[in-house]
Amino acid sequence: MYICSFTLLIASAKCGLEALQQTVEPDELLFKGLPQAFGLPEIGTDKTDDGTTAKNLRAKLVQILRELYTAYDSLLRDCQSLLHDAFGVRRDEQKLREDLRVRANYLVEKCIEPTLKRFTKAAIDEKAEDKEWLEALVMIVADKPAESWTDKDVTRFEIELADLVRRFQNLEALQKEATAKGEGFEARRITVTHADGQETHRLVWVDNEQEKQVDELVEEVLKVLPDNPQIQQAVLTKLTERILNASSDSTKGVTKISRKSKAQKNQSSSQF
Repeated sequence: MYICSFTLLIASAKCGLEALQQTVEPDELLFKGLPQAFGLPEIGTDKTDDGTTAKNLRAKLVQILRELYTAYDSLLRDCQSLLHDAFGVRRDEQKLREDLRVRANYLVEKCIEPTLKRFTKAAIDEKAEDKEWLEALVMIVADKPAESWTDKDVTRFEIELADLVRRFQNLEALQKEATAKGEGFEARRITVTHADGQETHRLVWVDNEQEKQVDELVEEVLKVLPDNPQIQQAVLTKLTERILNASSDSTKGVTKISRKSKAQKNQSSSQF
């Protein structure tokens, strides 16, 4: 049962759990530890005690039990809200499942990366109940069942979700462009993140007829570079930035690697 994370609990529930964890003797816990945790006086054993403290303590304990009982469902609702916002679902949260099912259907056979593959498969599952479906997505993102989370896992879920959504949306954009482009091309989406947080995105199309030529050029470049991975990566970074910056104004986000068709060649020749 999800009761270990204190972040989602009210202050009194946190104090009550701390008292349960720190107090060993039952009598001390009941008459002293729990009342003090809730800001109540100790429960006396003499005739002057009218039972008011015990009644207030009982009310507090009922409130805590209710809070603990609903903590897991509250966690799932929070995760659902985070998923809804992260994936940019425009409709209400109840439509999250349908939205992700439709979008993931286009990607499930296209992605290879294990986490994204498992996420898309879980997203299109139509047999699971809504709660089971949500639990599956949450577990894939956090790589841990939500019922065994701690405070750190709640934070980790948000970080991992942001990364997964970025990869999901990149692949989604790539597939949409590839569908519109048709056959005969392979697409690559290149993203360069600068030190100031600014990002440059470029969609690169590789004509299948030119793939061999491109591979040969890559081999020639690698022969020139020293056998030092760090330098190779530095050269790649500089080269990528220079090419993307040079093409940013003219290509508007899309770069195509291909050769002119015969008709284009003939047209060009006839102009001279």
